[in-house]
Amino acid sequence: MKKYLTISLLFLLAANGLFAQVDLDLGLLDGDGELRTIYVQRHRLNDQYIVNLDLGAYIGLGNNIWTRWGYRGSILRNINDFYKVDLGFMYNRVHLFDEIDDGETKEKFDLTSHELRPHQTLHVNYPRFQSSVLKHRFRLEERFFTYSDSDYRKSKVRLRYRVMHSARFDGKTITPKSLFYRASAEFNFNIYQEAEDVFWVRGRYTLGLGYQFSAKLSADMNYFYEHTKVGKDYDQIVTHIFHFAVRHTINWNK
Repeated sequence: MKKYLTISLLFLLAANGLFAQVDLDLGLLDGDGELRTIYVQRHRLNDQYIVNLDLGAYIGLGNNIWTRWGYRGSILRNINDFYKVDLGFMYNRVHLFDEIDDGETKEKFDLTSHELRPHQTLHVNYPRFQSSVLKHRFRLEERFFTYSDSDYRKSKVRLRYRVMHSARFDGKTITPKSLFYRASAEFNFNIYQEAEDVFWVRGRYTLGLGYQFSAKLSADMNYFYEHTKVGKDYDQIVTHIFHFAVRHTINWNK
């Protein structure tokens, strides 16, 4: 177990160092960027309930002038082979910083925001194939923001739909010591205050590779192409996201 965890952490560190260099070339991609590293801890209590905890660090690349970190927790209930539901929350701390130059004076911009994000989710696994399944996720998120330097507060609500497929390249079931791919598409919709006069606010498309070290441990790296619309009179924002994760599971019923 320690050997697998060490390998996974080295995998994350190496990938982190490699893709941090994307900051130098991101302008060629005509967009902003983000580097994400996440550790996910799953607690399988029994056949029906799973507690998920994760901790993540996020670094802005290119023109993204911020850093953030956050943690998430949820409890998931398996209803049957096709349906699952979960309730959870996320906390995000975002530090924005920049230097504004109007040609005459330079002004530093420094702001820290705190976001509390409860969510409710329906998972649908359909159709089911011989060795994999197409996973649909419908998630409602309520987002509450406060700021460290003022009493200003705001809230937003959005609906997120994601469809994802993970499988081995040879079509067999994902088992220990196997390489697999991940592909997904996600669409975010404005329910309350996510954007100005826009319903479809975000699209995110993902390709990734993962390795299943054991029944309890896996690691994956993914590329997200994301476009966001904050208002009908604004150009869409394109973000290139590089995402690295280690996922570990503890089975408490064994």
